[in-house]
Formats: sequence, C-alpha cells, structure tokens
Amino acid sequence: MAAAALPSLYFHFEAAPPEFTLKLSLGSEAPKTVARALDEFARAYALTGMALAPSSLSLSTADGAELPLDALLPCGLPPSSDLFVRSAVPPSPADAAAVEAADVAVEEAARGESARRGGPSAAPRVYAKEGSAIAASQAKMGENSYYYSVGKNKGTAAAVASPVAVVTIAADAKPLKEVTIANYSMLDDDAKVKINIPMAGAASLPDGAINAVFRDRSFDIRVTNEGKCFRLHVPILLEEINQRACSCRKRQGKLIVILEKRDPSKSWYELRKTKGIGDTEYSKIVPDSGEAFEFCL
Repeated sequence: MAAAALPSLYFHFEAAPPEFTLKLSLGSEAPKTVARALDEFARAYALTGMALAPSSLSLSTADGAELPLDALLPCGLPPSSDLFVRSAVPPSPADAAAVEAADVAVEEAARGESARRGGPSAAPRVYAKEGSAIAASQAKMGENSYYYSVGKNKGTAAAVASPVAVVTIAADAKPLKEVTIANYSMLDDDAKVKINIPMAGAASLPDGAINAVFRDRSFDIRVTNEGKCFRLHVPILLEEINQRACSCRKRQGKLIVILEKRDPSKSWYELRKTKGIGDTEYSKIVPDSGEAFEFCL
C-alpha cells in the first residue's frame, strides 16, 4: 500500500524575474531549518538559468512575518502553506555547473519523495518552458518533481476563510463596465485546482469586492476594482467540483480561486472542458448547471 503524501510547503520567489515556485516536502528525516530550506531553494532556482545567493535570502509568511533562519519548519504552519522568498540582491546569471547540480539535486529529491510514497510518480504537470531543464525534470519525475512551476504566480492558498454576507447593490446604481479576465494561470494541486489571477492592489480590495458563484462544473467570479467589474466565467470546467468547498483568496498582486475536486484522483491538464474528436458526452453537459454556492470576500 502506498504511503500517505508528505506534508508540504510552497516557497515562492516573485520579487524579480524569473519567478519560481518550489514544493518542499517535509519528510521523516532530521528537522529542516529555514536556512537549510533557503539553501535548497537557491540550488533549485538555478534551473531557471539564474542564481540567487543563499546568504541574501529571507523567508516570510503571506502576512509578511519574517521567519528566523534557525527556526524549524513547518514553524507551526498548516500543510500547503505559502511562504515567500525575498533576496537582498537581484538574481544573476547561473553558470553551467550550478544548473547541472540543481538538476541532479531536484531529481534526487523527487526520487526520494516517490520512494517514500511507495509508488511511481504520477503524470507530469509541466509549467516550465518547453525544452528547458525544468520541463525535462518534470517530465521525468511527474507529480514528485521537486520543482512545480515557473512563470506567473503559481502559489497555493492558506486556510479557508468563512464567506461573508452578500453585499446588495441598489437597483438604481450605475452599472460598472465589465472587463473579461484573460490573464490567469492554473495549478493542479492534488485534491484542489488553483487559479491565479494577477491583479494590482488585490490584497487591499475592500470587503465585498469579490463575488463568486460555484456550481457542479462551473464558476463565475466578479471583482469590483478601480470602478470596473472584472469577470472570469467558466461555464464548463474540465471535471466536477465540490462547490461548497470552493473559495477565493486575496494576495499581494493577485487573486487565487480555489476549486475542490469532486474526484481527487483525476488530474486537470486544463481548466475548461473542450470537445474532443469523437467525444459524444460533451453535448450532454449543461453549462452552469447544478446548485449554486455564492462566496463573497
């Protein structure tokens, strides 16, 4: 029987390009300090072709609290928490030896996690540029790849907040200009799917600015910001979701929409369901069907 998945933390570097996210599994070996974890992050970051100096790095929670370098992870944080890496100096070009060493370290870590799970790695989830060292590592190691994403904000969210009361807008209020959200990214994260939406000033949005409706296989999110209504509507998702367990999060410079899979064993390779060749079931799916669950933040 395969062992249970190890608790993990997600380390994000978003202060300068290239952005980078590392899934750090906390195994049964000796406890890991923040300093050691940052050293591992710096080695893995070389896969981007750029380098970070470990001595210049610090680690903070989503609330901005800096963790001491000698603190033992997970520092009381729940599994799958987001942590943010900051550097006192900008990234610099990495030499070939550093990139090769990073690739070896990443694959060894991935094999170790796969062995602890007691089974082979799952289908790969490649977010890196096709043909890059990162993509090659993910293609080989799949879900157990030490490296998960590079690009636009592929973080995970913290604990679920309780929905607040729906804000009622007066009938005579002037309608806001609607803007379709076209820039977003998706991360398949085991039992959840997370959609990251870049948005300036997201963390300081007032209460009630975010309104989302989740159904059996769809969601519709509207964000009131800067006198406009920003909307992302997906009428047919790739798979069904548990709408009452879905939510949204505000982060610095982005929003995160969290979908809970109805069937956690199914991998999501895209967000929207599209009709494939010979697909006779697609026409039977009713867009925006099922019980509606409204979430406001």
